[in-house]
Amino acid sequence: MDLRHLTTFRAVVRRGSFSGGAAELGISQPAVSAQIRALEERFGHRLLDRSGRQVTLTDAGRVLDGYAQRLIDLDGELERAMTGVGESVAGPLALGSSTGPGEVLLPRLLGAFQAQHPSVSVRLVVHDTQTVCEMVLAGEIELGVVGAQRPRSGLVFEPLLRDELVVIAQPGHPLASRASVPLAELLTHPMIVQQEGSGVRSVVEVAARAVGIRPRDIPTSMELGLQQSVKAAVLDGFGITVVSRLAVAPELADERLVAIEVDGEALVRDFFLVRHAGRTPSAVSEAFVAHVRGKIDEN
Repeated sequence: MDLRHLTTFRAVVRRGSFSGGAAELGISQPAVSAQIRALEERFGHRLLDRSGRQVTLTDAGRVLDGYAQRLIDLDGELERAMTGVGESVAGPLALGSSTGPGEVLLPRLLGAFQAQHPSVSVRLVVHDTQTVCEMVLAGEIELGVVGAQRPRSGLVFEPLLRDELVVIAQPGHPLASRASVPLAELLTHPMIVQQEGSGVRSVVEVAARAVGIRPRDIPTSMELGLQQSVKAAVLDGFGITVVSRLAVAPELADERLVAIEVDGEALVRDFFLVRHAGRTPSAVSEAFVAHVRGKIDEN
């Protein structure tokens, strides 16, 4: 049923004539007649009595008149609601992250975002990259932030930000006083490494191959979980490791740890945003991505 027909019907009832309804709506009288006729065919009843100088409602017309204005008002309400979609940032924001960005980076970004938009409720889950991708595909979360692309039908990956990695040591370590150290030399010193499959470890192994060192030949003093584990070991004086600069910013600032500069190409990794290819982004998720990109631009 065309709501324009109901609007015409209500105009005729208000004006008491087809000509009056046509004048109110700025359309021709034949157009009014055609729309009323379409309504009568739709419901199978005569709706208006045309016998007098003014049209009057039949029994069926009175029934329709009781609903017509409510439907017209509801349509206007829907129009206003749809116009407001995307203008306000409110509602749930569910995202997942691999351990790298999920440990330090995203909690800070989400906290700042939620402070700006108190009507947003935030839920962050931290898993390995593969699990995060599967949760996006299943619709359990809207966004994922991961340290590696996993090409798969139904997923879209976008570069989000670049993470700088640093070699950290206690101030008393033999390399701590050096202005910079070639990577090949650095990798002759016993390293505390993260577990197999971690994003940081992958970056170090790729860099090692580039200088002619096989990953299995890197001297390893300990293999521990992820960033917080290896950082704790370095703080206790058990060796050196590679972590995200974000993960050790407080310790570098208060000089409990030092960053050892590495000659040559910087150690970096990229974080990617992963979305469901067939899902229209919510206003909340779009606002959060814009917030993240804005923070990156500021830095």
